[in-house]
Amino acid sequence: MLQAMRDKVMGWLGWIIIGLIIITFALFGLGSYLQDKTRVFAAKVNDVEISPRDLATAYQQQRAQLEEMLGDNFKPGLIDDQAIKRRALDTLINRALLLQAAQTDGMAVSDQLLAATIHAIPAFQVDGEFSEELYQQFLIQRGATAAGFEADTRSSLAAEQLVNGLSRTVFVAPYELEQAYSLQEQQRDFSYVVVPAAAFEKDVEISEEEIAQYYSDHGDQFMIPERVRLAYVRLTAEQLGANIEIDDAELEAYYEERKQALQTLEQRRASHILIQVASDADETAVEAARTKAADLRARIGDGEDFSKLAKEFSDDPGSAPDGGDLGFFSRGAMVPEFEASVFSLDEGDVSDLVRTQFGFHIIKLTGVRESEIPPLEQVRDELLAEMQQRRAGDLFYGQLDQLTDLSYEVPDTLDEAASALGLQVQTSDWLTADGGPGIGEYPQVVAAAFSDDVLEAGHNSEPVQVGENDVIVVRVAEREAAHRAPLNEVRDQIAKILTRQKAAQAAQDRGEALLEKLQQGASMDELEEHAGIDITVEKADGIKRSATEYPAGLIKAAFSLGKPAPGSPVDHGEALPSGDYAVMRLTAVKEGDVAAMQEQSRDRFVRGYESMRSSLAVSTLLRGLRERAEIVIPAESE
Repeated sequence: MLQAMRDKVMGWLGWIIIGLIIITFALFGLGSYLQDKTRVFAAKVNDVEISPRDLATAYQQQRAQLEEMLGDNFKPGLIDDQAIKRRALDTLINRALLLQAAQTDGMAVSDQLLAATIHAIPAFQVDGEFSEELYQQFLIQRGATAAGFEADTRSSLAAEQLVNGLSRTVFVAPYELEQAYSLQEQQRDFSYVVVPAAAFEKDVEISEEEIAQYYSDHGDQFMIPERVRLAYVRLTAEQLGANIEIDDAELEAYYEERKQALQTLEQRRASHILIQVASDADETAVEAARTKAADLRARIGDGEDFSKLAKEFSDDPGSAPDGGDLGFFSRGAMVPEFEASVFSLDEGDVSDLVRTQFGFHIIKLTGVRESEIPPLEQVRDELLAEMQQRRAGDLFYGQLDQLTDLSYEVPDTLDEAASALGLQVQTSDWLTADGGPGIGEYPQVVAAAFSDDVLEAGHNSEPVQVGENDVIVVRVAEREAAHRAPLNEVRDQIAKILTRQKAAQAAQDRGEALLEKLQQGASMDELEEHAGIDITVEKADGIKRSATEYPAGLIKAAFSLGKPAPGSPVDHGEALPSGDYAVMRLTAVKEGDVAAMQEQSRDRFVRGYESMRSSLAVSTLLRGLRERAEIVIPAESE
């Protein structure tokens, strides 16, 4: 593609076009390189455009939040990037709608409020004071201008005014609170028996005719979805880095360049004895702690062992068992008073009393590691890896260009691209639109494989980014249309389904017969005699809605029944999701005691209900704004 353009576009105009392309790649990187260049905007909300760059920023923010939330459980291959992009776009659309509504309602943000808000952002503060230097660093890192950031902040504040004005009108009436608490804390007494479906399975008989009829009536249940096997090539910087060789001269030059960054900080090792006293303690407590510490310092001066005294008297539970040893640390690791003392001592010296917010310390300096630049041999492997990674990154983008060109120019095979780049054409397992093993774990790969251009037209996909400096190009190698599994393959499955159904029906029939006995005057205990199978009466007293020690279907049924009148229990039968059948007798209902509600519980209830209603109010507002707005999303209108 790019080679064809080079061949055909000549003269100064061609060089301008190429220059613009290079600048675009440099400014927006690989993510933009792989995106659809025909899209002018990501969405338009009542003629206000949301740019692709805004969407890319919002997507990165949401992905970063997800990664932080999942921590070690974050697996890029299992992340649905399209879903994250949809949520990010929805967030931007909602923000635009709220801002437009706020502007329509005449809401404005003063310069004073804007300045106060920005000055209050912790990331821009040093010791609680706004730092212009940190603010400018932030803007530079984001590639933003002060005017642009302040305009965005002003917009967010305006939208926030609208939301807060709506959500803060929400309140919970006292009677609603009391009613909710009463229902949540309600307790019910009931007894029950469960008629297990499994007890009837051994007597169930299934005919071939029934199996055939079920297969005929429920054909969709046995459909095998359309699936494909993919041919693919994968280009990674890691692959490229493995073949990069660095000679000694290059390594030495890089070492000289990195020397200052490699220099280690001075570290000191200290032990301490802490006599703890609160920073706001009265003078009597402070003097008592000071006297005790001074006595210990005098004993050390008389030659007693520092380590033994630390083990016996130090109030620091972390270091006392080790004789007060704190290990090696650099400047900035300890509170200022402690650090100043440590870095003023000579090795082996013991300090006078040092007061910090924790109490009085006696400090002994036990070791010093001077600041040093490690020799080349010590950091050789680290520097080699850095250089290989850098060069692999540069090489990766060059080969990505080739891969993009060749997979586009020769769309019916991957062989030419693989041969030119020294890659291997691999074949995936069978994948459905829901994914599968191997590269099927990447939702973005699956989406590309089942796109019209790849699935229907038979073309190579564009390079799909699945990680940092890691792309895959796929094409369909084999395709199998959706079809119903043959009867002989699902016969046993159908037989099990029918067996469970018949056993569940038998359990229900037996349970309904027992319920009838109960309603005719039999006691719960007498049901065991009439059951014909082994069942046990269970009693459940003082049960709340949140109970988890009973089947969920049983609790739901128990709390769906009306209150029993005195001396007149409510009898009920319930088919459970497991196929079992429960027969129960509800004997008492006790409402939650509102008078016993603690203040903490009341506050929690109020906050919970207000939060729920606030969310509902904002959701209703947004739904109304969306219904009245003209929203255009190019990807949906194509």
